[in-house]
Amino acid sequence: MTTILLCADTDVEQVSKQVASITTLPLETDAVRVVVYHVFRTDGGDADAGDLKSVSHAVAELEEAGFDVEIAQSSGDAVRNILEMAAEIDADHISIAGRKRSPTGKALFGSVAQQVTLRSARPVLFSAASE
Repeated sequence: MTTILLCADTDVEQVSKQVASITTLPLETDAVRVVVYHVFRTDGGDADAGDLKSVSHAVAELEEAGFDVEIAQSSGDAVRNILEMAAEIDADHISIAGRKRSPTGKALFGSVAQQVTLRSARPVLFSAASE
């Protein structure tokens, strides 16, 4: 079974691009598990990733396409948590989206997508930010 970790932020449009990048791959959907994963920046306490529009959208679209879908969540350092989750579920691929930022913004705030791509030994499906 192939496992894909789809890292979902709160941007429904970006998550839609990620879903499209997965659903257009030549995959046997019954042999693929997609874990839709959201990292809350702070301890969400009672927060539930399944309540996010982006996550519920991804789950609905992936299930409609015939994929086995799970939801997972954590809080804290996004890069570390994504890489740890990928290892925990033995993901074959990580799907992540970039955000539109200026070079200064990237230097000041960093880029989770960039750091995951650089640090991961797993293949990363990268969806570019919208214009």
